[in-house]
Amino acid sequence: MQLNWDDFAYFLAVVRGGSLTAAAAEMGTSASTVSRHIDALEARLRLSLFLRQPRGYVLSDAGSELLARVSDVERAVKAVERMGVATSAVAGDIKIAAPESVAHYLILPQLPELVREHPALRIELLVTRFRADLARREADIAVRITEPGRHDFAPDAIARQAGSFHFGLYCAESLLSSVTDWRTLPHVSWDASWTKLPMVEWLQDFFPKQAPVMRSNSMQAHYLAARAGVGVVMLPRFLVQREGGLVQIDVDLSHTLHELWVLHHQDLKSSDKVRVIKRFLEAVLHGVV
Repeated sequence: MQLNWDDFAYFLAVVRGGSLTAAAAEMGTSASTVSRHIDALEARLRLSLFLRQPRGYVLSDAGSELLARVSDVERAVKAVERMGVATSAVAGDIKIAAPESVAHYLILPQLPELVREHPALRIELLVTRFRADLARREADIAVRITEPGRHDFAPDAIARQAGSFHFGLYCAESLLSSVTDWRTLPHVSWDASWTKLPMVEWLQDFFPKQAPVMRSNSMQAHYLAARAGVGVVMLPRFLVQREGGLVQIDVDLSHTLHELWVLHHQDLKSSDKVRVIKRFLEAVLHGVV
């Protein structure tokens, strides 16, 4: 029996995502490609690994037994891959994961200096709202935004706080000058996938009887909507301080403090590349308010 590790990688993606579509998104391919790999693996093993149900793919008994064995193999493979990063000089590929606001408004403006200093680096900037899994090498180093005291970092991650910031309430100056009470203005909030964000609750506190005039899952869309005069938005203060174009509404938001953390897997603590990127990120995030 000749097995292909790629088939197992697709198997794990389906397990994590629960469907071909979710697995395809994780693997950066199509659902039909995922399906072919799963079918090939089942044919080689002569086992039915999933129960195909309308709500998605559910592990069979054989699939559950395989998962326990393959998960250990994946961890070993990723550990070997991290060895390659850890022993390399300040050259080659390195993947940084960061939230949209941090990536667009803090990291990217400072990136030219890093590239000039280390021209042999090839940087992949993963802009995502989801937390990259460092153990699975979804990123080599990551920036995360957390509420003070609410840190659920993996035990194999090395984490260091690099800064903190507050949110502010903003709108276009023309919009604010058109009313005597800003609470009567329309506001922009987040889509359904972000309903548990603290910003959503804070906005609801300010506009308890109003539905948002617009919802979006993009921080940049919120900023541009406010610039266009769509409504009041809640944004990190560092974003507006850098980009301008909005006025801050005078309201107490001292409770909106969030922390900025830089993390990497403990296996990469000796990597020159990771040390360089870590210093770069800590310098970028230091002093953010």
